[in-house]
Amino acid sequence: MPTVPSDEEFRTYNEGVIREFRANRGTVSRPPFPILLLTTTGARTGRRATVPLGFGVDDEGRVFVVASKAGSPTHPAWFHNLRADPVVTVELGAGSYRARAVVTTGEERDRLYRLVSDGTSAYEQNTDRKFPVIVLEGVPAPA
Repeated sequence: MPTVPSDEEFRTYNEGVIREFRANRGTVSRPPFPILLLTTTGARTGRRATVPLGFGVDDEGRVFVVASKAGSPTHPAWFHNLRADPVVTVELGAGSYRARAVVTTGEERDRLYRLVSDGTSAYEQNTDRKFPVIVLEGVPAPA
């Protein structure tokens, strides 16, 4: 079973991706798929924190993210933060948007998740946790 990166490894990797994203107006060389930057407010600290995330777009043009944390047994900190305060900032391409994070449930969650995963990824093999799927209301789908 693949190992999940440590919090320090996540932090170091994410800092590099965030710098490249902002320097290149939303374009990055890694990871090899489109990303956005999600900024949440810390549930305990009140500090703003930014993470790069891959995203999906459904047939209605809604942008969504998945709280996988590389298959960690626990949800990522950003997910806990947006549950405490769903008002977030999303950087996508060269744009920045104030958005509302809506955690999906049931059939809607499952439908959205199937748009980005067939259920056999290494991340899913790392954990028994069901990954939350979050719609970012107010973020336009990229052209």
